[in-house]
Amino acid sequence: MSRVTELLKSAVELNLKYTSTLLHLSKDYLKDAGEVISREPAPAPAPAPSPATRPPLLIAGRSGETGNAAFAINNPSEKDMSVHLVVQGDLGDDRVQLDPARFALKPGEQTIVRVLVAFDDKLPENHDHVGQVVAPGLSNQGVPFIVRRLPSADMPAVPPDEAPKPAASPRARRAGG
Repeated sequence: MSRVTELLKSAVELNLKYTSTLLHLSKDYLKDAGEVISREPAPAPAPAPSPATRPPLLIAGRSGETGNAAFAINNPSEKDMSVHLVVQGDLGDDRVQLDPARFALKPGEQTIVRVLVAFDDKLPENHDHVGQVVAPGLSNQGVPFIVRRLPSADMPAVPPDEAPKPAASPRARRAGG
């Protein structure tokens, strides 16, 4: 009978150790899970600035014209946002105008900003003037743009049916075409 008693004591001891270990693991699991759930989310790492993230706006025109391009700006935050845009680059605020240059956006709102350039003879033809529109204090990225004055259109446009036809190749002429 003592053998049965010893086996029974060993089984109870094993069961108590198993239960104790299981309770200890469960307690640790719940403690760690509580810390993970109540932890503040870690801020997302800032993306490395990349100059090629947005293709530049192209603003082209002839002397006497006003060229324009546009881009959207939105407020993804949960707070009101006051924006003051500034032009940087080869051409200043006297040549490049923003419409609007100052505005406020409520959370989730967006607006379209037009970039306007008055072309005249003072701006050299076929030369790229590089710049960007920035919002100081709001972002380290700007909206790049390129301004180019096109040559004057001295020659009137020729309709496609009146355009000169390319000469036939020597091989085509020999073949009768």
